[in-house]
Amino acid sequence: MASRTPGRTTTLIVSPRGQITLPKPVRARLRLAPGSVLLLREEAGKIVLDPAAVTPVSLYTDAEIERLVGADRASPRERAALRRRWGLKAGARRRRGRG
Repeated sequence: MASRTPGRTTTLIVSPRGQITLPKPVRARLRLAPGSVLLLREEAGKIVLDPAAVTPVSLYTDAEIERLVGADRASPRERAALRRRWGLKAGARRRRGRG
């Protein structure tokens, strides 16, 4: 069956573990290196692979978190509005006694 998309057709064989190997020329053209992350989706009975955007994550120490919180210039009202917009629970509120 001829491919309906431009480019060459390559036959891949699924291993007993469900794995396939992308040919080296394809990996080179798409700049896929070991550890590259791909997203798989099914579309009209076809398998589509897309490169994923990966963002590095940094872990912060307690001291760094305190420094960042101290540098936060958002008012409590602004923080509450952001939490509502993001669907987060409201922070602990201090109750002040009246009278």
